Amino acid sequence: MAQFDLHKLRDIADEGIARHGLRGYARKVGLDVSTMRSLRDGRDMQISKVMEIIAAMGLTLDLRQAGDTAATPDISDTQRSGAETSAHIAIAYHCNAPQPGPAPVFFDAGWLARQGWNVQNLRWIVAPNAASALSVTPGAMCLLDCAQIWPSAQAVWAYLDAGSLNVGYLSRPEPGTLLISGRDPARPTRHLTGPSLDTITPLGRVVWTGSTLPDQS
Repeated sequence: MAQFDLHKLRDIADEGIARHGLRGYARKVGLDVSTMRSLRDGRDMQISKVMEIIAAMGLTLDLRQAGDTAATPDISDTQRSGAETSAHIAIAYHCNAPQPGPAPVFFDAGWLARQGWNVQNLRWIVAPNAASALSVTPGAMCLLDCAQIWPSAQAVWAYLDAGSLNVGYLSRPEPGTLLISGRDPARPTRHLTGPSLDTITPLGRVVWTGSTLPDQS
């Protein structure tokens, strides 16, 4: 994130409260109930209290998970003086996914701009053999847009399920509820609610996939 977003922090709190209840979530992250209630209700808080909440939730100031130290994609130093269309952007692997090959991958800055993606939110994964999305081939390179914390409308997302990487169709009808479906229409959609969602970590929406880099002309 380019700047801190208090609304996104409240969204994280709303999700935790929907899963565990107000008191349960406050206890889970080690905050007092009044602090959690103030965040949920949108009350003004001192910056020191906001920082306490961020630390308790295991987040960094830009609301990434603590430990997400993947370098922010940027224009190569050797390309900074060139035209924007000839500069290249380094896209790193997602720090929470397996990294089976060399990284980062470089994309043409002009091509990325034409897609309308914010390069600061882009990460790579390699689709696992168990990839559930029909449009994603196991072993394919997948470019993720990590701007959202959770999906809204149904879309193809990469996610961790009890620590194992998968790619499938995710949607979040409301806080504390997640629907997961795959390539097999005969298999029922998984409907996860409450604390069971703690085993699922969405990584990002899949915006491009392939075995080779796209034509960036």
